[in-house]
Amino acid sequence: MRIAILQPPAWLWDTPSDSLARALAVPRISFSDLIHAHLRQGTDLGIRSAEIMNAGRPLPDEIINAIVRDHLGQAAPAAFLLDRHPLNAAQALALDELLHELGTPLDSVLRLHLPEQEVEGRVRHQSAHRLCRNDSAHVYEPAVDTLDVDGACNVCGRELYQREDDKEKSIRGRFSSYEAMVEPIIQHYARQGLLVTVDAVGTPDEIASRALTVLRQHQAGYDGASPSARKHDRLHGIRS
Repeated sequence: MRIAILQPPAWLWDTPSDSLARALAVPRISFSDLIHAHLRQGTDLGIRSAEIMNAGRPLPDEIINAIVRDHLGQAAPAAFLLDRHPLNAAQALALDELLHELGTPLDSVLRLHLPEQEVEGRVRHQSAHRLCRNDSAHVYEPAVDTLDVDGACNVCGRELYQREDDKEKSIRGRFSSYEAMVEPIIQHYARQGLLVTVDAVGTPDEIASRALTVLRQHQAGYDGASPSARKHDRLHGIRS
C-alpha cells in the first residue's frame, strides 16, 4: 500500500507512523528526513532552504514540493508510508499530480484523530515535563518519576526547568494550529474516497495495529469495486 499519514503533534519520539511502517514492512518517508538530508549534503535545494529558514521564514510550497519530487522522482518505491507531507491543500494537489505522473497514486490517507479527552491528557502530561539545567538528558516525567527533592534533578541535584515548548499555552497552540492546517487536506482526500480515520488512543504499536486493520478493510473494499467505479469515486469522492 501507498499511504500518507496525518498525525497530530502528540508524540515526541516513537510515533504511530514508525510502528505502522514496520507493520506494513514499507519504507517510511518523512519530509523532516528529506529536508535534513538536503541541508547536510549542501544541495541547491538545501542551500535555498537554509537561507529561507535562517531568515526566520517558513519554506514555501515550491521548495517543499521540489524536495518531495526530487526524492520520489529518483526512486519511488512500490509501497511507502509518507509522513509530515502534505501539510496544506496546495501541497496535496502537487503530490497528487506527482504520484499520478509516476504511476504510483496513494491508496489511502490515514488520519489519526485524538478525541478531546485524549488531547487534554496529552496537554497535562507534556506540560508537567521538566529538564535538568545541568544535563538535558536528565528528564523528569511525573507519570513515572518521583523527586527526591522538590524541583531538583534526582541524578545531579541541579534545578529542573520547563522549556517554552512544554508550557501549556504552547502545547495547546500546536494542537489548534495542526487542526486548522489539516482540515483542508482532510476534505481534499475525503472527496477522493481515500480518507481513513482512526482514533489515536493507546501506545504507538496499539494505534498502528488498529490502523492496519482499518486500512486493509478499506483497501479490500476498494479492490472489490470495478475500475470504472474506482475512477468515478476518486474523481467525485463517493466512497468514505
